[in-house]
Amino acid sequence: APKPNENILDMCASPGGKTTYIASLMHNTGTLIANDVNKERLKSLNSNIHRLGVRNSLITNYDGRILKNYFPSKFDRILLDAPCSGTGVISKDPSIKLTKTKKDISICSHLQKELILHAIDLIDIKSATGGYLVYSTCSVTAEENEEVVDYALRHRHVKLVSTNLSFGVPGFTRYRRNRFHQSLNLTRRYYPHTHNMDGFYVAKFKKYADGPKTVDVSDNEDDNN
Repeated sequence: APKPNENILDMCASPGGKTTYIASLMHNTGTLIANDVNKERLKSLNSNIHRLGVRNSLITNYDGRILKNYFPSKFDRILLDAPCSGTGVISKDPSIKLTKTKKDISICSHLQKELILHAIDLIDIKSATGGYLVYSTCSVTAEENEEVVDYALRHRHVKLVSTNLSFGVPGFTRYRRNRFHQSLNLTRRYYPHTHNMDGFYVAKFKKYADGPKTVDVSDNEDDNN
């Protein structure tokens, strides 16, 4: 729910579909930073921004984990559509079944945890209209979704709020041996065979304080693995 005149970051923006939609909801006002770590993918991002007449955006090419070195002022809202294994789009790319391994999913999960903490650190708790982060993936694995969201809840001062999405099924609060925070039922999962769309996951956070949480030694990210 971006608002006009806000300061917004799309952390992994290419090829620009979500970026340009955000710009339209902002009525081409405020500042929209469209960042992507992959320089080659910036071509399509730049093309879509120009094609759709977006005038309030700045394209950057940084690793999302070091963005706070370049943007000392914080953002009203951030979208982190994180790099993932792509298990939700197997119907469009069947090669995923042959090329992705359990190790790949583990690597993605580790990167996503790093990115989400940095995204939260860039959120402005003093924002009059915002203070929100949306995290999403096109994966259906709990390791890349609920596990990452639960990790963020344990390491930063954030809470989950309603996505205000009228369909989808609640995220997991338990999966196999894993037990996640009960508020994860506010997140939403989407399945190709149920919702006639790509497999997808979305969570919306509200930040209420700066800095990391104090985590008990026993409460580490491996507890649920």
